[in-house]
Order: sequence, then structure tokens, then C-alpha cells
Amino acid sequence: MDVQVPALLPDIIFKILLLLPVDALFRCKSVCSDWYKLITYKTFVKSHLARKKKCLFYKRNDVLNTCCVNDLLLANPMSKTSIHYLLIVDDFARLVGSANGLICIVQHEGISIYNPTTRICNRVYGGFVAPVRHHQVAYGFGYDSYTDDYKVIAVRKSNNKVKVYSLKTGIWKKVSDFPDAYLLEDGEKRLDLGVLGDHLCVLSSYPEKALMDIWVKDGDDSWTNSLFIMYPQDNDGWGRFCQTYCMSNDGKILLRFGYPVCIYDSNNSSLTFVNETDDCQWVCSFDESLVSPIGPRIRYRLRSWKVKSRMGEGSSSAI
Repeated sequence: MDVQVPALLPDIIFKILLLLPVDALFRCKSVCSDWYKLITYKTFVKSHLARKKKCLFYKRNDVLNTCCVNDLLLANPMSKTSIHYLLIVDDFARLVGSANGLICIVQHEGISIYNPTTRICNRVYGGFVAPVRHHQVAYGFGYDSYTDDYKVIAVRKSNNKVKVYSLKTGIWKKVSDFPDAYLLEDGEKRLDLGVLGDHLCVLSSYPEKALMDIWVKDGDDSWTNSLFIMYPQDNDGWGRFCQTYCMSNDGKILLRFGYPVCIYDSNNSSLTFVNETDDCQWVCSFDESLVSPIGPRIRYRLRSWKVKSRMGEGSSSAI
């Protein structure tokens, strides 16, 4: 006698799939067309993003790696694992920032908007990339919640000319009347802008005193001196705290001192350096997500890029 299995209601399937990690969801897309439509639906992508599984993305020895932040904050940092990606960047490359799982990397021949979880990359051309040197242009990357769009901002420092790239439209636009301003400069102390939890923060470093203050912006636009952190005792005088990545519920902060990444425990004021991050070229945090770096007006096709590798000539990578 045949037994018929009752079909699950769509809202139940929706809730079950939300519990799965991104790599499992990619496999589930092949189950049927209905599941494919559901997993790629914008509402599902945003709902899954709200789960916020945070990771670190960093470049070390010319290789791009990632690791789970929870493994660093809740377990022994020495036991972390890394995954190597095939995206190869040139010597000009530098990390701009991340937003909702997307990472922006500026390269000599263009800008890469990359999702490390899905390993899908969008190569953007234009702006002020080649042949302008990297120190002549300042870049920014972020999510515009008002227009539901991801944008790259390029500012030429010599004349303050500004261009903004929209992922939604795939077009660069010039911004006129950009004010001539020099932010985060204040005498002898060094100031760095960052994010701590869901709040904007400023890292105020005092190299002569070997300490740093963290100021956090509250909802009423006021600033609160949240805590101060002493420099490590073996500091050579050149390093400083320059970037924050996340803060756990039990008071542990993941941040960067010079090149290496470290964990500051506010409960006992201890500082622990994370293994294998002592010579990283750049580091950023990101949330695992299904967000696509390919805008709705851009036709995406899988392609290979031929690059020169330091390990040998003529190697190639596929995204």
C-alpha cells in the first residue's frame, strides 16, 4: 500500500530554510523550481541576512581567507580554520569595506564586489582606478537603506572630485559641490572611524600614552566614552588600534592592532592575539549572506580571468 507524504505549507518551508547556512541553501536551490524561486526571492534573502553569522575575511601571503568570528570569540583562537578562495588580486589591490555580506576590493584594472560565501564576483570598471595611484583616491563602500542599493564612492584627493557607483543601476555618477574637508584629524592623537555592534564609533589612539579610547555614538546623536584599552606591553611604538570588527554579548571585542587581529576581554582587560594574522595585508568582517553582487540590470556570466601569480606564470582563476 502506497503511503503519501503530505506536502508542507509554503510558510513552514520558508521558516525551515531560514535555519540553514548559505552553502546548504545553495544545494537546496537544485531541489525544485519552487525552492529556487523562494531562496532567490528578495524577502527570503533579507530574512536570512538578519541571522547574521559574522566572519572575518583577510589577505595573508597573497591568499584570501575567511574564518568564523564565533570560533575566535568563543573558542581557542588557535583552533580556527580558514578557507582559501580562488579570487586573485594584484599588488595594487586594497580592501575598501563590506556591507551585508558583500566585500569591495579595489584593483588596478577595476573594482571587485565579491560575496565570499557564494563566491560570486562582479567586476566594476570606471571611477578613478587606473592609472591613478592608490594614495590619490579614497574609496568607500556601503548599503543605502533608503534606496535599497549598494554603492561605491570614489573621491580624488587632489581636487575632491567624487563619483558614486550604484549596484542597482550599474552606472557611475559624478557628484558636484563636494565640500573640501579633512575628517578625523586632531593634533597628536590618531582617530579612526569604525562600527561597534550596531553603533558608529571612533577609536582615539594616544601613542605617547600607549592607550586608546573608544567613543560610541548613541541614538540621540550624543557620544559616550565606552572604554579605554591599553597597548600591549611589547608594543614597538609604531602599531595602534585602528579597526573594530564586532563585540560579543559577554564583552569581548574583536579588533586590530597594527597588522594582527586581537581579542580584548573587557571583563578582565586581557588582550589575546589571533594566530596567523600577524602579517595580514588587510582584514574586514562580513555577514554570511545570499545577497548577490550582480545588480538587476547587469547580465552575469561565469568567466575566467587570466592573471600572473607570484607562484608561477600564466595561472588563472575562475569566479
